[in-house]
Amino acid sequence: MKLTAILSALAAAALVSAGKFHPVEEGKVDFIPNAYIIEYSDGIRRNAAHNSLKANKVDYKVRNEYNIFNGAALTIKSGHEGDALAKIPGIKNVWRVTLHKIPKVNKSTKKPTDPEVVSFHRMTGVDVLHKKHKLTGKGIKIGIIDTGVDYKHPAFAAPGANKGCFARNGKNCRVKYGWDFVGDDYNGSNTPKPDGDPMDCNGHGSHVAGIIGGNALNIKTSPKPPQPFVGVAPEVTIGAYRVFGCYGTSADDVILAAMELAFNEGMDVINMSLGGSSSYKSNPTAILADKLVARGMALAAGAGNEGADGVWMVADTGLGDLGTSVASFDNTYGFYNSFTYGGVTHPYAPSDAWNMAIKLPANATLVPIFEKDGSLSDGCDEEIYNGIDVKGKVILAYGDESRCLSGRGVNAKNAGAAAILTQTTPAGIATMGGSYNYPMASIEHDAGEKMIAVWKKNAKSRLTWIKDPSTFIIENGGSPSLQA
Repeated sequence: MKLTAILSALAAAALVSAGKFHPVEEGKVDFIPNAYIIEYSDGIRRNAAHNSLKANKVDYKVRNEYNIFNGAALTIKSGHEGDALAKIPGIKNVWRVTLHKIPKVNKSTKKPTDPEVVSFHRMTGVDVLHKKHKLTGKGIKIGIIDTGVDYKHPAFAAPGANKGCFARNGKNCRVKYGWDFVGDDYNGSNTPKPDGDPMDCNGHGSHVAGIIGGNALNIKTSPKPPQPFVGVAPEVTIGAYRVFGCYGTSADDVILAAMELAFNEGMDVINMSLGGSSSYKSNPTAILADKLVARGMALAAGAGNEGADGVWMVADTGLGDLGTSVASFDNTYGFYNSFTYGGVTHPYAPSDAWNMAIKLPANATLVPIFEKDGSLSDGCDEEIYNGIDVKGKVILAYGDESRCLSGRGVNAKNAGAAAILTQTTPAGIATMGGSYNYPMASIEHDAGEKMIAVWKKNAKSRLTWIKDPSTFIIENGGSPSLQA
């Protein structure tokens, strides 16, 4: 009797303890109105939590229920806000249901023999794992939470087969596990239509699966590629957990459900190359990630995926204490468009908005823009162009991509400049969004320094834009990416 009384008192104490609402910064993080993820208090079960919600006159519809996370995602119909929900007995944490953008896919034009394709296994030591230690992923199950997997692709075929398959559609399939949580038409804000077929209609998940476990050695087409691509773990078994439609966004309540299913289906590793908004470690996916790792699963989450928020921002899922947040390494080699200036050829990466080679006449000479202290300006303040003749010329600006995003392009265009080049900081070649219908590109940091030196000697030096791209050894190659 005494023990029963003590347990009842503890349960009552848990029910009356105040929870916490974790608001998001409106305008910076996209979320679904009236949709919340709630985590139950420690020791509180599902039925007790739901009874407490109903007792406090909360009218809601269940979006998802979670066991390991110990919570639920709800659509609130009674007008209760997050802070009010957090005060209800039995509720530990409350978050808005936030949206993750579908990862961007850029179609590759690389050949298997290009240096940037050949080099990456040597850079990362994968070649040693394959050749010396014979570690190829055999017996390991990796769950990929993404846009699905094109499991019919021959790179996912079993030895001797012409194409890959999904376990429910054939025997001896390398993609043996998975689920489509959303359907093709899901965009993050409409109702998911789940089914059992995780076929990819976007490409990003297949791209990730290829890096992990693709094996072009299995392709039986003739002729075979001159140097077949082999992934990091070409004998791994794949689980495909689709959380995106063909376009749009996905909600983190769907992602939580995918994480739990991957664990329940016995995945040894979960890979989540999703990027997403930067947050704190007390976010739902990071909390669930820690719980899964504590139960014996490894979890790898993309640190940023695109790097638009700068070097120090890390995406949600990898922010827990036990999960692994994985950034990328810059390739030693890169295939880039280029120009010459002062007799030196420099590679450049056009902005996403421009997305093609830059072609300008020879009279479009260079004009670096400087602050009053003599340092190169980022071009974010339109007044930097006051008193400077930049009409028809190419601007060179300091390229911290987290400062003003496309604003510098608008300012340069309004000032009459023909294009703008940004000096990547601190090294490498950054990606940038750019401005619509305006030539913008990033260049290496060292290239910017050399160009300023040439300009100071002869401001009339001309830029020559080279027609075809070529391979370059890249500044910061072989080191952690500073912009992604």
